Amino acid sequence: MSETLLVEIGNTAWKVARYRAGLPIEFLHKGYGIDGLLEFLTEQPMQNVALASVGTEEHIAAIQAHLNAQHKVLHVARSTTGFGIQHCYQQPETLGVDRWLTLFVAKASKQAAIIIDAGTAITLDVLTANGEHKGGWIAPGMKLMQESLVQRSTRLKVTEQVPNEMLGTATERAIFLGCRASLRGFVSEALSAAYGALGVQNLSGSKVATHATADSTASAIAVWCTGGDSEYLPVEELSSASRAEIRPHLVLEGLALWYQQKEAT
Repeated sequence: MSETLLVEIGNTAWKVARYRAGLPIEFLHKGYGIDGLLEFLTEQPMQNVALASVGTEEHIAAIQAHLNAQHKVLHVARSTTGFGIQHCYQQPETLGVDRWLTLFVAKASKQAAIIIDAGTAITLDVLTANGEHKGGWIAPGMKLMQESLVQRSTRLKVTEQVPNEMLGTATERAIFLGCRASLRGFVSEALSAAYGALGVQNLSGSKVATHATADSTASAIAVWCTGGDSEYLPVEELSSASRAEIRPHLVLEGLALWYQQKEAT
C-alpha cells in the first residue's frame, strides 16, 4: 500500500504522521528544530512528503533541497480558495495554513464546527455546515503570555509545572495561574461569540457551562480543541456544556484530506 509522510511545522515544534488512503493517519513523532526534522526525514522510506508549515520559506526550501537529494517528492500545502471552503478573508493566502487545514476536517464532517487551537498562539475558527468560514480570533498562547511577563526580569522564569493551588503563593506560580485563567477566559468568550456567529441564541458569555442550556441547534455543532497547550483548556467544563472533543492531530488530519483531494484532481 502506498504511503505518504505528513509533516506539520508549527511555530515551536514539528509533528509527522503516516498517511495511507482509506485509513486513519498514524502519528509517528514530534520534535524541535529543522535539523532534527531533516534527520528524521532521512530515515523514512516514504517517497512522497506532504508539508504544512507556518515557519519560514527558508525552512521549506531546506526541506525541498534535502528531499530532492533523496529523489523524494515534496507537496507543500498553502492556503488558497476552493476545496469547498468559502473564505471570509479577502486575501485567503494570509490565513495560516494550519488554521486552513483544520477547516478541511470540519468541511469533511458536514457539520458546523468551532475550532480552538492552543499552541504558541491560541486561535479560534468558526465554520458553518455548508463550508462558510465565519472568521476567528488570535491571541498569545500560554507560554507567550508567561514570557511577556518574565522577559525583563533576571530573577523570574517560565514554569510549566501546574501549581497545586488556586492562588499563587510565589510570583512564578501566580503568573502561571493568571495566564491559564486568561487562556480559559479566551475559550469562554470564543464559544459565546462562535455560537452567536452560527445563529445559536440564548447563550451567556459569563460562563462556559451555560452553553448546556442553549438552543437545541447547539448540539449539532462540533467543538474541537487541538494544539500542544490543550491540557490547559477547561476540557471537563467544555465537555459537560457542548460536544467538545480533543483532536490533538487536527492539522495533520486536514493535511491528509488536502493531499487526498490534491491527488484526486
